[in-house]
Amino acid sequence: MLHERISVDDSYIPANIAAVWPASVQIAPLPVTDIVEAPARWAHQPTPSAPDVPGGVGVLIVAAYVSLIASLALAAVASRESAFMVAIAALFLVAFFTVPRIFLRVEPKAGRRPSLDRFLHDGMQTLTGHSTGPAALVQMLIVPVSLTFGILAMAVAAAIYM
Repeated sequence: MLHERISVDDSYIPANIAAVWPASVQIAPLPVTDIVEAPARWAHQPTPSAPDVPGGVGVLIVAAYVSLIASLALAAVASRESAFMVAIAALFLVAFFTVPRIFLRVEPKAGRRPSLDRFLHDGMQTLTGHSTGPAALVQMLIVPVSLTFGILAMAVAAAIYM
């Protein structure tokens, strides 16, 4: 570190900053870090992402988003440009569900997933605690269902006022 004279008079006394900071190095040497053994090969394998969520919930989520795109197509397709917009949104939807599907294919099987009835009865464990089945299902479906109803309401309003 280069220390330059700050004041204009000769009262500046250069200080050895390294002798003051960090003080722990001057008192005792830093401890040698422990050598950590390489983790076992099984530690690098994928883990189950949501073993307590049934496949039926995934079907409901896909159906909600497909109904969202269908309502968008019903409300907005009036020209080639709007049809192109809906087609792009549909392609994003395909990509949105293809990537998790690939991830679910790669993960190891952690046993049999619960049925939808069992899920609704038992619920699921989240990072913030236990969530009942209906509450968890509402949290998963609230956005696409609300957007679908909003688009349909705009389509009805546009049909009435035009």
